[in-house]
Amino acid sequence: MQKLWSSKSKRSQPLLTESEDTSSAADVFEQEVSAPSDGKLKYFSKLLKKPTIKSQGSLSWLFLSVGIGGVAIVTIFGLKYLTAPDATTDSNLTCKSKINGDWQTPFGKVTLQEQGEDLVSGKYEYANFERGKISGELTGKLSNNVITFDWKETPKQQPLQQGKGILVFGEGCKEFYGSYGTGENTNNFGNWQGSRLAK
Repeated sequence: MQKLWSSKSKRSQPLLTESEDTSSAADVFEQEVSAPSDGKLKYFSKLLKKPTIKSQGSLSWLFLSVGIGGVAIVTIFGLKYLTAPDATTDSNLTCKSKINGDWQTPFGKVTLQEQGEDLVSGKYEYANFERGKISGELTGKLSNNVITFDWKETPKQQPLQQGKGILVFGEGCKEFYGSYGTGENTNNFGNWQGSRLAK
C-alpha cells in the first residue's frame, strides 16, 4: 500500500495582516494558479478579508435615487394640496344652494348647511391619537365657489383651538379643497379636501 500521509505535517499558512495585503484579487489568483495546492487556502482567505466596496457603493446610490424619486413624486402629485388655495372667487361657478349636506374628508364627515344671506355653518367630529375625540364647528360666508370661515374645536381635556380657513369648490360643486390656520392665518395649520357624499 502507498503511504497516504507524509511525515511532515502541513500546516496552513498564517493569514496576512491588512498592511501586508497590498495585492489585488486578480494578482493573487494569477500567483495561486501556479502555486501548490496548499496555497489555495491563502488565496481564499485574502478574498474573504477584502470587502467589496463596489457593491456597497452601488447599493448606496440605489437608495439615494429611490429617495430622490419619492420626493419628486410626492411634490408633483401633492402640490395641489400642499399649497394654500387661491381665494379668488370664480364668478362662472356659483355653488349657492349646492353645498347643503354631508361631505367626506380625511377627518371624517362634515355637514354643511346654508343659512341664507350667503352664510354657511358646518359641524364635524373626528378622533385624534393625542387629543382624543374632537367636535368642531365652522361658520363662514359663501361667495360664488369660495367659503371663508372661522372654526373652533373642543377636544376633551384640552384647551379650545380656533382659527380661520378657506374652502374652494371645484367644477359642479361636488368637491372642495382648502386650508385652515390658527389666529388670523388661513393656512398655517393644515390642508383640507372633501367630496360630496351620496344622499
